Amino acid sequence: MKQYPSIFNDVIGPVMVGPSSSHTAASVRIGNVIRQLTKAEGPLSVSFEFDKNSSLASTYSTQGVDQGLAAGLIGMQTHQKKIMQGLELAKQAGLKIFFNIKDIGPDHPNAYHVLVQRKGKEDIRLKALSTGGGMFEIAELQYFPVSITGGFFEILIITSTPLRPKSKQCLEGLGEVTETFGKRGILYNIKSQTPFKEIPIIDFDEMYTLSPVLSIASQLRPNVPFATVEEVIKYNIENLQLWELACIYESIRSGLSKEKVLDKMGDIIDLLIESLDKHMDNDIAGRILQSQSKNIIGKNILGGSLIENIIYYVTRFMEIKSANGIFVAAPTAGSCGCVAGTVFALAKEYELSKIDMAKSMLAAGLIGVFIAYLSTFSAEVCGCQAECGAASGMCAAACAHVLGLDAEKSIAAASMALQNVFGMVCDPVANRVEVPCLGKNIMGAMNALSSVNMAAAGFDQVIPLDETIKAMDAVGKSLPMELRCTGLGGLSITPTAQRIKVELT
Repeated sequence: MKQYPSIFNDVIGPVMVGPSSSHTAASVRIGNVIRQLTKAEGPLSVSFEFDKNSSLASTYSTQGVDQGLAAGLIGMQTHQKKIMQGLELAKQAGLKIFFNIKDIGPDHPNAYHVLVQRKGKEDIRLKALSTGGGMFEIAELQYFPVSITGGFFEILIITSTPLRPKSKQCLEGLGEVTETFGKRGILYNIKSQTPFKEIPIIDFDEMYTLSPVLSIASQLRPNVPFATVEEVIKYNIENLQLWELACIYESIRSGLSKEKVLDKMGDIIDLLIESLDKHMDNDIAGRILQSQSKNIIGKNILGGSLIENIIYYVTRFMEIKSANGIFVAAPTAGSCGCVAGTVFALAKEYELSKIDMAKSMLAAGLIGVFIAYLSTFSAEVCGCQAECGAASGMCAAACAHVLGLDAEKSIAAASMALQNVFGMVCDPVANRVEVPCLGKNIMGAMNALSSVNMAAAGFDQVIPLDETIKAMDAVGKSLPMELRCTGLGGLSITPTAQRIKVELT
């Protein structure tokens, strides 16, 4: 069942370690699901296959796919510091992990084809998809189509013959049941928002149980007050600010109170403050860029202290990411500096309270909800416009809160910002999330600043945000595969980039 985006699942999250949300964080979660499928007993070996034309084929070893999968297989979570040591720790735990590139054929650009071999037990085969920003889906299990996205407690039962009516009735008392027929028999998938108190004793060939791996649970009956700008305009008869609308949305989506939603974003601000304090020296071996943020401090630059601080803080968060520090994807790891860095710069310039910083992030989060609902945060699907471009639109809304703009003008600022990023490609140098990612984060922040000033001055957005997002999605999907995080086009194939790739390898 299709879920509405959650600000904390899909947009301002996950809290994570690693270079890429779609590759590292999603892989940790996929690894965790595989671990649960084996009942944490430890699979004998796990083989991952990627299509030769997929994004994963060229980036799995440089963007933390391999480390993330290994870390998840041994039970680690997205925010744990040792994720980037996952392969070594899995080896110490006795796991054998293999990666193969094959000619599998056209598929999702972030498709994982998995074979789990267990001693004395039947092999497990599955297909997983990384869908952007750390989100994922198990799309096939034991040759049955499924949709496991990590937000439910689940039971999966495979039988060669249909269950008796009484047995099926027992399952229906546990949660939402779907029945899928396939070549191997029938798969019964039971989903629940709460833990199963007991599992009925029935005849089955295979059974698997899963617990959620996302911070915000999924909804059995998906329900939100609005999911598009058109809907929010109809809803907002009280002329609420964007951050207030974000609290209402996330409260209904998550089950948290509106006060808890604001507190949770405040906790993220605290985490980012702590990371800034901890990671003063961000140099790390094996990266393209060593610390750049120190270069901007106290220099004679155009634009004054606000521009200096935006460049500084955006760069700092990107450096924390590259140094394997703890940060929050916003909406992705590759674009994590844009929104957070700008909010911290504005806080310094205008002496904002932590609560106002949290409100700014929530305003950004609601714009992200509209983007996630109508498009994607995956550069593998829509290029960098889905990451740094989306972040720029979100950032415009964060800036609008600081200026005190109403919801209508905040949304207009986001639309103008997004209109300026159509066609932005993803062409990472040496398949690392550093260059040109840092510059695009800073550019996204500057674009947001210009767009919010235009909105405040009364400039006409012309194209409303919903239409802008849909058009952006169409443009992104029309980009050639070489320009969607495969390392096969743009800056990725310049002589200098190729030399750097060899040197780092």
